[in-house]
Amino acid sequence: TTIAGSGTEGSADGGEASEFSYPTEVAISPDGSTLLVGSEGGLRQVCVAAPPPPPSFAPLVVPPSTFSADMGKMWGDDALPQGMVTFLVGDDEERIEHVSKNVLCIRSGYYRTMFGIGMKERDAAE
Repeated sequence: TTIAGSGTEGSADGGEASEFSYPTEVAISPDGSTLLVGSEGGLRQVCVAAPPPPPSFAPLVVPPSTFSADMGKMWGDDALPQGMVTFLVGDDEERIEHVSKNVLCIRSGYYRTMFGIGMKERDAAE
């Protein structure tokens, strides 16, 4: 670890060419902000940059799952579309097959609206 200068030999006091001349004693302040170095050149005080405080993140709140309750809504709801759908995803049109339309509607208001208002996707297989 370089604590003075750039690590190259030099004799300046401060800056890129500074160095300690045969350090004999080293002490650091309790808060870690100051380093004291005793050497042939005398006692030197080095201000150490304090590390940045850790980032503070808001806690991630995960709502309780409604999956079981949503699945219970499927039985007896004649308004839900029947059948499966295949998604073509990405530029290479990767196929995701056998996706239940009624599960999509139960879990997503977007699909419930799309399949429920008579759009062409309601009866399409892809």
